[in-house]
Amino acid sequence: MITIEQAKRIIIRLEDEFDSHDFINVYMTLFEREYVSLLAEKIDNEHIFRSVNSLIGKFLTDNQKELEISKNERKKSTNVRGNETENQCWIKE
Repeated sequence: MITIEQAKRIIIRLEDEFDSHDFINVYMTLFEREYVSLLAEKIDNEHIFRSVNSLIGKFLTDNQKELEISKNERKKSTNVRGNETENQCWIKE
């Protein structure tokens, strides 16, 4: 699973306001092997990408304080599969 250190490296590269899709796109770029490993762990799940991306969203929620981010509104944006879906927005503190 993603680590606090990895998450901090990702957040530094993002705008002051970002959404979970933005975070995941940078995660895939910087830590491609780790992202693919997470997908492989969910290979038996009918919705592999949704399952992994939900885990990443939960990680961000559970570690908001340490990552110095907070939840904002939810909005639609393009996910890693090219579909527009609703996801969580975040603000750097």
